[in-house]
Amino acid sequence: LFAWRQKQLQLFRSNPKMLEAAKLYYRDHPVEFIEDWVDTYDPRNAGVPGKITRMPFIMFPRQRELTLFLYACLHGEADGLIEKCRDAGATWLSVAVSVHLWLFYDGISIGWGSRKEQLVDKLGDMDSIFEKIRAVIRNLPVEFLPKGFSEKDHLTYMRVLNPENDASITGEAGNNIGRGGRKRIYFKDESAHYERPDLIEAALGDNTRVQIDISSVNGTGNVFHRRREAGVEWTPGAPVVKGKANVFIFDWRHHPEKTEAWYEERRRKA
Repeated sequence: LFAWRQKQLQLFRSNPKMLEAAKLYYRDHPVEFIEDWVDTYDPRNAGVPGKITRMPFIMFPRQRELTLFLYACLHGEADGLIEKCRDAGATWLSVAVSVHLWLFYDGISIGWGSRKEQLVDKLGDMDSIFEKIRAVIRNLPVEFLPKGFSEKDHLTYMRVLNPENDASITGEAGNNIGRGGRKRIYFKDESAHYERPDLIEAALGDNTRVQIDISSVNGTGNVFHRRREAGVEWTPGAPVVKGKANVFIFDWRHHPEKTEAWYEERRRKA
């Protein structure tokens, strides 16, 4: 895929009309854009023979369905809830979707929140959401970056701006989630683990029409659990339902590397 990218870039540079056509195509094909041009990062591969830490984001089937789910919620103006296992790549994928929207949707405002500020943004720490966003943008070919884009001016702490189309990605943390202005779509990472979730729900209610809760489970009775139980499970290709949380379940069995043997080994350890 790295070799294919080089050939495509040579095509774009020799024929600017090819680049214009590619941008038109990728606007309506987010899965293809992510797989063709977005990289992900896994530090666990460092020093492992035959593996690399930065690699093309080639999705497995359930991740592709999750991408379509996020866009179904966006276009249907409905809330989504992702109940995920560990290591599903849901946050990385939502970051990639955010960058795609930032590039191709004029004037869109995207919000990100988590329970602590250092989880939203900590410079140099790839575990934080905005460092992931910066990594994705930095690794894109310059041909896809906005005109006039400057990393110093537009890729700052808890704020990413697009000078060409006025799109933005901004971050908030803890009880401040939902208080930074209106958003087209708002991602809440690990939302089952917030200290005062009811306060956040009240703030977000008037500030966005599309709220995406992403979390592993954290017991019962919390807001995430109540939203999940009151929601409706989404199936690929189906329309989203307004007024309820559309639920996307990302089970460990959906991961191609998680087998029954893997599960039994983890269960014995636990």
